[in-house]
Amino acid sequence: MNKTRRIALYIYLALAGIGLQFELGDMANKDITLEAGRDLILNLAVLAAFFLPIYFLIKKLAKKLSVETIVLGTALFGGAFIAGWLSFAGNSLIDIINSNFIKDPAVFNDWTNALTAPFAEEFFKALTAFAALYILGKKDLQSVLIAGLSSGFGFQVIEDIGYVSRQTFGGENSGALEAIGRIAGGFASHTLYTAVVTVGVYLLFSKVYKKYRRFGLWCVVSTVVNHFIWNSPFYETEHRINLVVGALFAFLAATFVEVYRLVIKESNLS
Repeated sequence: MNKTRRIALYIYLALAGIGLQFELGDMANKDITLEAGRDLILNLAVLAAFFLPIYFLIKKLAKKLSVETIVLGTALFGGAFIAGWLSFAGNSLIDIINSNFIKDPAVFNDWTNALTAPFAEEFFKALTAFAALYILGKKDLQSVLIAGLSSGFGFQVIEDIGYVSRQTFGGENSGALEAIGRIAGGFASHTLYTAVVTVGVYLLFSKVYKKYRRFGLWCVVSTVVNHFIWNSPFYETEHRINLVVGALFAFLAATFVEVYRLVIKESNLS
C-alpha cells in the first residue's frame, strides 16, 4: 500500500470513527428501562433473521466472482459508519436549500424525503464503495459490484437499526412492527440501489468499458428516479395492493439482473 492509499485509509477510519459515535453513541446514552432493552434485542433479532441470509449471499457471490472478502468487509463497514452520517448531513443541507424555494410547509413535508435522500444517499454510498476500492487497490468490475452491494448493505443495516431503536425507545408504533415494515421494503432497497449505481458510475467513466456507457447512465438515472418515487407521495396508497411498489421492485431487480449478467460476461472474457 503506497503513501496515498495509506492517507486515504486514515481518512476512511477517521470518518468511520465519527460515524460510530453518530450511529451508536446516541443509542448507548439513552436512559431506558430493562424491558425496553429486552424489546430492542428481540426486535433486532427480527432484522437479523432477514439480514444474515443477505450477508451470506453477498459473501457467496464474492467467492464466485473471486473477490477477496476484505472488499466486502471494508465497503460494508464504510457503508454503515461513513455513508450514513454523511448522507444525514447531505440531506440536511439539501433541506435547507429546498426550504428557500418551497414555502408551503405541507408541500415541503410531503416531498422532503424525495428531494433529498435519492441524491445525497446514493452519492455517498457509491463514494464510500469507491473509497474502499481505492484503498484496497481494486479496479476490476467484479470488485466494483461487491463493493457496491456491501456499502449499500451496511447502510441499510445501520439505517434499519436506527429506525427500530427509535420506535422501541419511544415511538408511536411497535418496534417489532417497524422491523417487519423495514423488511417488507428491504428487498428493493439500499443494497441493490448502491450496487447498480456504483457499477453504473464505473461504466460511465471506465475507458475499458466505454461501450457500456449508455447502460451505465441508465443504471444511475433509473436508480435515482426509483428512489425518488419510493420516497414521494406517489408511493403512498390506502390499498394493500400497491402497484407502484411492484413496478419499482421489478425495475430495480431487472436492472440488477442485467448488471450481474454484464459482470459475469466480462469476468468470463477476462
